[in-house]
Amino acid sequence: MFMSGGRTIPFVRSVLHNPALDAPRADKMHRVPGHDHAAIGYALDAGASIVIPQLETVEQAKHVVSAAKFGTRQNGTRSAPPFRLVPGLTDQGADGQRDVWQNLNDQAAIMVQIESLEGINNLDAILTEVPDIDVVWLGSLDCRISMNLPGNFGHGAESEWLAAVETFNSVMKKHDKPRAGFCLAPGEELTKMGHDNVLLVHAADVLKLYEMGPQLLAAREAVALKK
Repeated sequence: MFMSGGRTIPFVRSVLHNPALDAPRADKMHRVPGHDHAAIGYALDAGASIVIPQLETVEQAKHVVSAAKFGTRQNGTRSAPPFRLVPGLTDQGADGQRDVWQNLNDQAAIMVQIESLEGINNLDAILTEVPDIDVVWLGSLDCRISMNLPGNFGHGAESEWLAAVETFNSVMKKHDKPRAGFCLAPGEELTKMGHDNVLLVHAADVLKLYEMGPQLLAAREAVALKK
């Protein structure tokens, strides 16, 4: 973020622990080890925004925002990190009118992922009672699997799936809330999703690493010594 002059913004995906499982849900994105105060504060103190997956209830949403904010105005319980701030640089309020803690409340985005039918059905209440959520992300692959539907990379035409997506879209429109999502396919689908999303993930390091295998093999063959 420093080297890009603010044009590149990092975000860290947290993990909501499911008590029905023996361990937090694993995924391939960078993440902190939990959604408690220490885990969320650790990412925020580093200067990143956060993504909270598997958000399902108003209570979970309130906890996340509380852990991410300073001051009782936003029900904040985040601990101030004075030794993380660089004197004369990151300890200054961006707008100059408020102190640094009030500025930090606005500078880091709280993004949440809705990844179950329960989350979709509770989304209206979540956004009504927790307006400090900045961006909402429909985790379509996990949502389909949680609904006992084929994963199918998050796509499908089943009646129950189309109804769930329509509910999600209508709630998002009602609250006029920015949304995020994945689109690894180029062309018209990427263009369409670009119009609908404020944040769009369109590449992944694992895919690029996968492409290096054939490239490395071709390079080895090209420089192999002839017998």
